[in-house]
Amino acid sequence: MTKGILFAFLAFAFFAWGDALVKAIGHGLDPFEVTFFAYILPLLLSPVFMTRGDRVGDLLRWNRPWLMTVRLVFVAASTPLSVMSFRSLPFAEAFAMIFLMPSLVTLLSIVVLKEPVRWRRRLAIGAAFIGVLIVARPGFRELLPGHFAALGCAFSSAVVVITGRMIGHSEKRFTLIGTVFLSTAVASGLLMIPGFEWPTREQWILTVGFATTTFAAQALFTLAAAFAPADRVGAAQYSQILWALAIGAIFFDEWPDLLSLVGIVIVVGSGLFIFAREHAQHPDPIPDLIPEPVPGEEPEISSESLPEPRPEPGFRPPARP
Repeated sequence: MTKGILFAFLAFAFFAWGDALVKAIGHGLDPFEVTFFAYILPLLLSPVFMTRGDRVGDLLRWNRPWLMTVRLVFVAASTPLSVMSFRSLPFAEAFAMIFLMPSLVTLLSIVVLKEPVRWRRRLAIGAAFIGVLIVARPGFRELLPGHFAALGCAFSSAVVVITGRMIGHSEKRFTLIGTVFLSTAVASGLLMIPGFEWPTREQWILTVGFATTTFAAQALFTLAAAFAPADRVGAAQYSQILWALAIGAIFFDEWPDLLSLVGIVIVVGSGLFIFAREHAQHPDPIPDLIPEPVPGEEPEISSESLPEPRPEPGFRPPARP
């Protein structure tokens, strides 16, 4: 388990440094262009995630096409939105708003999956939204497009989590990973056409660095999921806020004020509590564990009876992801 947790912390460190490279690129390139070039390399290298019996054609062979389509639409939206937020907001502030994702997952669980949510998690959701308001301070500071992009990224990531629960183990792991790279590259490639500009040498270096860290993070995340339970792997994502504070201060001269730090602590603390409660309700399962049918009755398999998948590489949580 220790090895898995170490891989998880390394994966989220790579994610954080990749986001720092995005911020360094700045507004010189269209966000869809940055996303496209960043996901071409992982797409070309995605066969390394194949196991025995997997085929490249599995990328387009889905058992639950409607759920997969919804999932991939929101996966493809999450990375460009995160790029937009990191380019226009202080690093730690963008992370704090994206970390609203666990609260949105719980809200969607109530609406979509009809799950009961007790008062503790309801209070944590409210606290998370208060924390975001403290960070953004609408009415006291100008709301930038990056704020809305960060919230959009959090919502998109939450939808990916919910659809992942509904998909369960009905799709191959390589299908879930590879289609993320494929859908993100295709969607961003089409959307970048109107604003396409050939990158400069410096932009190429930063973009290739972003692509490399993205693939390395996904590979480390896959190893982490193989060696450690989902709750330990997922909780490691909150180490990104520490990287964000350090990178923002050292490289971008971003020093959050006291109120921003208070808001960040509230959002992260609420997210950790919700994350722990979510995994208490959806424990990491034994693979392919499906309830035994009662003799003489048709087995009833619903999205709720399917086990929850382990954390998905290919989708950065959040995030990216």
